[in-house]
Amino acid sequence: MSNSKIYLNGLGLGSLSAAVYLVQKVGFNPENIHIFEKNPETDLVGGSMDASSKMVDGKPVYIMRGSRMYEDKVYCCTKEFWSLIPYDENGSCLDDYEANAKECNMNTVVRLLHANGEKDSGHDLGLGATEALQMARLIEIPESKIPADAKITDYFSDDFFKSNYWYMWRALFAFQPWHSAIEMKRYMKLFYHRMSDMDKMTSLERTRYTNYHSFVLPAIKLITKKGVQIHYDTCITDVDFKESDDKRWVERLHLKNSEDKALDSIEVRPQDKAFLTIGSIVSNHSYGSHDEPVSTTPAEKPGEAYELWQNIVSKQADLGRPDRYLRDVSLSRMMHFTVTFRGNLFERKFQWLVERQMGVQSPLPLTQSPWIMHLHTYRQPFFPGQASDTCVIWVSALGEDKIGQFVKKPMYECTGKEILEELLGHLWGDLNEDEKTELLETSYCIPCRLPYGISQFLPRTEGDRPPVVPKGSQNFALLGQFVEIPDGIVFTTEYSVRGAILAIKKLIDPSIKPPEMYFGQHHLWDNLKNAKAILG
Repeated sequence: MSNSKIYLNGLGLGSLSAAVYLVQKVGFNPENIHIFEKNPETDLVGGSMDASSKMVDGKPVYIMRGSRMYEDKVYCCTKEFWSLIPYDENGSCLDDYEANAKECNMNTVVRLLHANGEKDSGHDLGLGATEALQMARLIEIPESKIPADAKITDYFSDDFFKSNYWYMWRALFAFQPWHSAIEMKRYMKLFYHRMSDMDKMTSLERTRYTNYHSFVLPAIKLITKKGVQIHYDTCITDVDFKESDDKRWVERLHLKNSEDKALDSIEVRPQDKAFLTIGSIVSNHSYGSHDEPVSTTPAEKPGEAYELWQNIVSKQADLGRPDRYLRDVSLSRMMHFTVTFRGNLFERKFQWLVERQMGVQSPLPLTQSPWIMHLHTYRQPFFPGQASDTCVIWVSALGEDKIGQFVKKPMYECTGKEILEELLGHLWGDLNEDEKTELLETSYCIPCRLPYGISQFLPRTEGDRPPVVPKGSQNFALLGQFVEIPDGIVFTTEYSVRGAILAIKKLIDPSIKPPEMYFGQHHLWDNLKNAKAILG
């Protein structure tokens, strides 16, 4: 093992977690680990977990491409990963996370906001006997009995999609009715034990700062300090394979820089390993600004992680079907926006609205929003160095093509200021002109469009996603959100980390094992609590 090398593409969570485990648990020589990152060293990295700021009129405004929530049982691999990363001189990233969780006692009062600002505690899930039976049926049916390309709508009646439960579920996980029934089933199984807490969300936990600052950046600092070789402005574009009988190896990696200039290829010896992240939910993203809308011009080709996957499949046809996740942007797109507020007006009014301090509130579904907006708020400051008079929020939206209720345009045609105006209208329909003007003029809203943001939820069939370690592989594994991990849930940090652990276990160190998943439906107490929640 001391002579072997490991090659990874990108500084996304799959590569980062693999590198951290290899260095901290396996004892692999860090100098023999090579990560190829397409961005220059001066640019932001971290895949979909990036977070940054830029100066506008002499003041910082903030941007991030995702907002992730955690809880105690589902995110067991993620928490083990955090325990391996030093956060500061006082302890690990997990130590800081747990300290922050104790300081932020989640206890939501206003769980949903309906038409005309009607508050709803969410205590009534809105599920009748029919919907409860439909949920039980989907949880219990074996995946092998679910037809290819089955949708959520194949298993639930129209009333389910009008329930408080669905509104809250969609706000947490970004599902659409046409998404995969299998993915819905997996989520329902793994979060079964939290159904009784859907209203108060006392189990919800967050990192102290953004995910990037709370564990991605510390992980990069750790592996850099240890000696892992990070090659910036370089990405893997293609792979050559060698086959013998029923075995196969990666034998060469082809590289290019950010200007599409081909670089010298790398020979991968049989004792070396290649861990390759395939696909990306942030491919072909576009940003707008407070005064400009996002771009909707289709890209000429998918991003590098998809391109690599397509090139791999052209040589090894059984390693998934990337085009299935690129097939229809109308089914996979989402938008989100980050707002930086100056002064305390927004924070003060929001706390009055939800009857809680900022940072102990669950995501707030605006159930009558044509854009299907879900508002995420945090304990401030949410970015290191953020000024005390600044508040940052993040909002996801699943209906970008719909006409707004207050701004009569599709969301993707709106500037950040217009998007913020629509949000304020849903929060406070009776907002007076002075307050509205102050909020619009002392804020900065940055919208972002992700054509493939929820593509991993698209209906699928067997073979669309390859296994982490494909059949016959002697020295390569596949990582990320588009591999197949039995019972795992995509669109989570847990999926990326678990995939990395499985790759290491199979190809490098059999003693490394991921923590076991928890399924509440096998526990009497969880069943009793859920029955009580449904019956009200």
